[in-house]
Amino acid sequence: MVALGQECLQQHVGIINALNVFPVPDGDTGTNMLLTLKAAVEELDGVQAPGLGAVAEALAFGALMGARGNSGVILSQFFQGVAHRWKGMEAAGGRELAEALAQATHYAYKAVSNPVEGTMLTVVKAAAQAAQEAVRKGETSPLQVWERACVAARSALAETPDLLPVLKEAGVVDAGGLGLVALLEGGRAHLTGQPVAPLDVAQGQAAPHASYLAATEQQEYGYCTQFLLQGAGLDVEAVRARMTSMADSAVVVGDTTMLKVHVHTPDPGPVLSYAVALGSLTQVKIDNIEQQHQDFLRLHRREKEMAPLGVVAVVSGPGLERVFRELGAAALVPGGQTMNPSTRDLVEHAAQAAAAEVVLLPNNPNIVGTARQAASLGPKPLHLVPTLSIPQGIAALLAFDPSADVATNVSQMQAAAAKVRSGEVTTAVRSTSVSGQRVSAGQAIGLLDGTIVAVTDTVAEAVKEVLRCASPQEEALVTLYWGGDTQEPDAQRLAVELRSVYPGMEVELVYGGQPHYHYLLSVE
Repeated sequence: MVALGQECLQQHVGIINALNVFPVPDGDTGTNMLLTLKAAVEELDGVQAPGLGAVAEALAFGALMGARGNSGVILSQFFQGVAHRWKGMEAAGGRELAEALAQATHYAYKAVSNPVEGTMLTVVKAAAQAAQEAVRKGETSPLQVWERACVAARSALAETPDLLPVLKEAGVVDAGGLGLVALLEGGRAHLTGQPVAPLDVAQGQAAPHASYLAATEQQEYGYCTQFLLQGAGLDVEAVRARMTSMADSAVVVGDTTMLKVHVHTPDPGPVLSYAVALGSLTQVKIDNIEQQHQDFLRLHRREKEMAPLGVVAVVSGPGLERVFRELGAAALVPGGQTMNPSTRDLVEHAAQAAAAEVVLLPNNPNIVGTARQAASLGPKPLHLVPTLSIPQGIAALLAFDPSADVATNVSQMQAAAAKVRSGEVTTAVRSTSVSGQRVSAGQAIGLLDGTIVAVTDTVAEAVKEVLRCASPQEEALVTLYWGGDTQEPDAQRLAVELRSVYPGMEVELVYGGQPHYHYLLSVE
């Protein structure tokens, strides 16, 4: 579980660093958490004793010794709390898991001299409370408990800007909180047997606002000072109190023989002198936060360099968001079926896009009218390419040429979108009649270019019928974007079946993560 947590965290280090603004905008939270977690996992190589308690103890020790930065030290205390609850245990069920998360929360809060809500502390607390509530309701398997914890952690992360003014001002979620969600989601992937999937972070909360960057440009932050203090009879609370009086962002953890200390201070000298008087110092690390802050500013300025023309697309689903970003979209607007963005949403995202002019891709028939209205109201020239589906939007974006003028791009993008046939497969939530076809609740529905062409008992049958109605040419390219509640093994089996039925056709399988629809199909 921890190894996949590390994998998930590693996938998202860049975005975690990019949105880090608390306690200072220095862009190293993701890196610090990853290095801390790597040290914890590496400690497992030396575990000799069997049982869960020995594993938890090794993780806790490795995390403590390798803790980097404010977030890393807090993460190390998460593992300390888990190890405390599981000490000497061979195995644990859901109840013991919930109790370990509660203990992890207690240790994490205790590590910080002045706990602040809206940070990773809030996220771990929400996860622990949800886990305990699951047990109270009789959901006592580890998977049930962990699932509840993950859902609560994601919800708490989304709410962090409402709890911490600096996050609200910057327009981002908490970086450490996102790192903790990544760790939990990696564990969930192991328990469910699923691959680690990209996290769903709203486009508008993945980078600080330009106004925030400008407001913090001239601030001074001093030095991030960390060390390991070893001695005899160390008083944890007394050292923590002294560090809090001498510096900011003080985190002190450990016991009477060894303390891990992290502070931010304009002058590391007095902090180190005080610590030396108590014992010996190792792992001394001093970073110039001001330099890190300037690097952080340069990163976002580079990202915000204005292009002559950019694309803003409406997308829902972490996999699809990744596809559109990789294809060069300047900004993404969360939305789609049952979640139509407003005119204001489209105008604001277009305004924030790093482009002098914008091409809008609505990617849904219900959003075209709103997009047309936004195009007439925008603070910069907005041009509509009325894509009706995600496949059309991807085709249009592939045809986008940033070196060409607007008229050429709009023409090319519309032509590319028109060449794609779009399929959708979902499940009926109630019995009804559509276009003369009787549909029972629970049946699979297949649509081709917005028209129902299949009502079947299984999702796979609906996909095959949609594809048959599309009449693909022998050398066609079919892309299946899987999402909804579809599992990857099922999607892979379906792709294999389609390749056997259409041997000359190329079938690609892509994780979309879109809600409501098991599959989106692109036929070219």
